[in-house]
Parts: sequence; structure tokens; C-alpha cells
Amino acid sequence: MRYLAKTRRELGFPTPFNVLGPLTNPVLPDRAVIGVHSKSLGPVMAEALKLLGRRNYAVVCGDENLDEISIAGTTHVWHIQENGDITNYTIHPSDFGVPTHPLSEAAGSSLEENKETLTRLLNNTLEAKDEAIRDFVLVNTGFLLYISGMALSMKEGATIARETLESGKAETLLYDFAKATQELRAQESEKAAIN
Repeated sequence: MRYLAKTRRELGFPTPFNVLGPLTNPVLPDRAVIGVHSKSLGPVMAEALKLLGRRNYAVVCGDENLDEISIAGTTHVWHIQENGDITNYTIHPSDFGVPTHPLSEAAGSSLEENKETLTRLLNNTLEAKDEAIRDFVLVNTGFLLYISGMALSMKEGATIARETLESGKAETLLYDFAKATQELRAQESEKAAIN
């Protein structure tokens, strides 16, 4: 699937691989949040995940057919419970303790501008124009923390995410992850060279 990623991005519209990717991913976390680009796909994806034995997974779709939690308003959720029941509900930025924002305020731009925004986010030096992006990160991270069981509520998840950003822990975690990934890649290259 990763070899198709560039072509999928260049097409500019969802393909069957957007659905197949999460279903065929060899990594099987105990809990996960998976976004779909259409509300009609939500129950289908949830049922497929259930049939594959996934539990404590949530499928999400923002009202704008956004494959993430929306900061503009309502997001639809299909939550596969521990017992296999699928619960359908909606969530809103207010559930996380953040205001709504037009999606256009959180839209990315050039690679350089996105990099600068990420740096400000990780360094806790955000500007007023970054508030929507920060809140977008808080609702999506907060929901993942809630689904993972690391937070008892969505609002608590957003609070944990905010504290992690403001304390600088997010930056440390990102760089530690990048370092570990690079070390793993080097180890794999060494093994391949030996074989």
C-alpha cells in the first residue's frame, strides 16, 4: 500500500485503497481511531472491522465528509465496543472543551509554512492564527486518548493533549520517535546487507 501513496495523493480523490488500507494493515493495535471520507462508509467500515475481530475501535467522519474529527461541528462515530456491539453517536468540539472553527482556518499551506506551524505548536509559541490548528490537534488527540482508555472522557483527553503540548513533552516524544524509527531502519538495512 505504501508504494501507492504518492499516486493516491496525486489523484486528489478517495480510492478503494483508502478503505482497504486500514483493513489490511498488519499492525493490529488494541484500540484505534480510523477516519473515513464519507458518512455512508462509517457503518460499513465498522462492521468490517468487527468481522475482523477488532474491538475498542472507532470509525469517524466529520459532517464535511472529513476523515478526522472536525473542529467545524459535528463528527459521526461508529464505536466498536469490547463486546462487539457497534454504538453510533456524534461528537462536537464542545465535548473537548474547545470552540468550533471553520476548517479553512486549520488548512495547511506550503511545506515551509506547515513546518513553521508545527514548530510553533511543538515549542508552545503559537500565534493567534494557529488557534484552530491547535484545537484540531486537541480534538483528534483527545479522542484517541479517550478511545485508548488513557482518558476517562473526551474533554480529559483534550486536557492531557494540551498539557503535553504546553509542557514540551510532545516535541520530546516526536523527536524520540523519529530517532527510534531511524535506528530501526538502520538495523533493518544492516540485516538486509548481511543477507
